[in-house]
Amino acid sequence: MKFEANYEDLNIAIALVEDFLFKNELDNTNPEDLKLLKLLKAREQNPKFEYDLAEIICGEGENSFPYRSSYYLTEFFKYLGFNFEHDGTTRRFWVEKVLKQLNIKDIAKIIRLGLFNKRDFRNYARQRNKNPDELFDSAIIEFKNFIEDSINTSNEFDLALLLNMNVNTELLFNQQTNTKDDELNKLIDESKNRFLNPIDKQIALEKIWDAFERVKTYFSSDKKQSLDILLNLISIDIEKSELENEFKTLTAIGNNYRIRHHEKGKKELTQLWQIEYLYFRVLSLIDLCIKTIKINNN
Repeated sequence: MKFEANYEDLNIAIALVEDFLFKNELDNTNPEDLKLLKLLKAREQNPKFEYDLAEIICGEGENSFPYRSSYYLTEFFKYLGFNFEHDGTTRRFWVEKVLKQLNIKDIAKIIRLGLFNKRDFRNYARQRNKNPDELFDSAIIEFKNFIEDSINTSNEFDLALLLNMNVNTELLFNQQTNTKDDELNKLIDESKNRFLNPIDKQIALEKIWDAFERVKTYFSSDKKQSLDILLNLISIDIEKSELENEFKTLTAIGNNYRIRHHEKGKKELTQLWQIEYLYFRVLSLIDLCIKTIKINNN
């Protein structure tokens, strides 16, 4: 009896084993491993993960991602170091087949270096007469929704274990900013969109700090007077002095570190988790202010 090897099935089996080994050997203190874990959870929870991702890579339908023809799909994978050549079958089914043969680290590489290659977005935006930055930001939101939808196909997992953010943080992101100050709204919304892109987190921190400074002047151009009104509103159960100290502390951090001011002598933030800590600390305070402002119909 002649044995015929099915290399696609073999590659799929190898990828499954590699993912299993990754889960058992990952470092829970390593941010990169935690990101891969979230991606892997999305893959495991969504039976159509590879198909859905294939549609995104192909640029199927009305989405923000560049359309890729048969030729460019082959080039897409070759550019990333994968020796796959489109065989003429339906593009999304072919890409789905390719993705199933790859482990989660390879999938992450495709997403990071291929799917979000800014050069492709610039070319695509030129064809559609669109703003490339707006397309790129829209694609980030679209992809984030894909991951969240994939994870939420099952309710058996605690979302806090799957996200690089806790539940309360996620609620902060899902809320739409709607105050009477349009500029404040834009700053907050832009900072959230920027934060979703790992390479833009420093800019996101700068934008949320701009929003922090602006919320101080919500009631008046006189910052001291406006802040006093704001503190009186938000200090319901928490002592006004405690909240006042929080504003002072964050203001000092903004002045001493390279967040909004970039002149010499400012301390630079180089650790991602410290940037995230400061970002959510400020965002939480702004969220408290905005909720109180809305309750008081201001």
